[in-house]
Amino acid sequence: MNVESNPGTGIALVTGASSGIGAAFARALARTFARASVRERDNAAAAAGSLRIRALPGFDELWLVARRVDRLETLATELRSQAPALTVRIRALDLVDEAAFPCLAADLAEAGKPLCILINNAGYGTYGPFAEVDLERQLGQIDLNCRSLTRACGILGPALVRGSIVINTASLAAFAPLGGFAVYAASKAYVLSFSVALAAEWEARGIRVCALCPGSVASEFALVASGGVRKEVLHGWSSDRTAEECLLDAGRGKRISMPRFKWRANRFFSWLFGPEASARFALKFMKRPHRGN
Repeated sequence: MNVESNPGTGIALVTGASSGIGAAFARALARTFARASVRERDNAAAAAGSLRIRALPGFDELWLVARRVDRLETLATELRSQAPALTVRIRALDLVDEAAFPCLAADLAEAGKPLCILINNAGYGTYGPFAEVDLERQLGQIDLNCRSLTRACGILGPALVRGSIVINTASLAAFAPLGGFAVYAASKAYVLSFSVALAAEWEARGIRVCALCPGSVASEFALVASGGVRKEVLHGWSSDRTAEECLLDAGRGKRISMPRFKWRANRFFSWLFGPEASARFALKFMKRPHRGN
């Protein structure tokens, strides 16, 4: 399933790009650029039954932003090999630092190109009863998942142009309170609400905003959320497929991306049974991480 964009000059910027869904977004964008640069592949893709969406804005630079410079460098090398004509830049920044986004805005102004795609993916979760999880660690979720994302839209928003796309990574957890994920679920509910409201406000500017609301995805989320106890997400969907499907949804103008049927079903049952039941269910039945798992 292919995502296509039209060739053009502009910048695609991905935060949280060092791993997981963020790295998957970067790979998907590099593939998109490569396909847009070699149009003779279109007929072969169509003959193979590929789905092609041409609604993504064109770009010729991909900026990767995260804290771990070693991982960014490794990913950048991979993407340059995959799409040699694509300019890949890395910026090692702590996005909780209030100076991070003004710094990026200055870099964008110096580059002199429009910001065509902004993907705010940086974030993390913590697992456990609220009173037992380190408070500063939980407050850090609010700083990164909510404040940093809001700052990104506020400070980088002026660089967006008509036709630009913004993707904010929320979560299936945004649709219901979850016992054991109290702060994380609340932070993602903020991201969802903010994104849908921003989509309505920026529609007149010709800017599309899409909230990605994934359920279980194969990434480092479980490792971080469990404090290193669990290394894998059980029954997680592919990060690459999640990113590719979200780009397709964003290209179609969808404001919420939930490409997996299981996630949409879970959203329905959360609505059906209500927030109190959802919170109790999560606390009682979600599998707990234990040392040695």
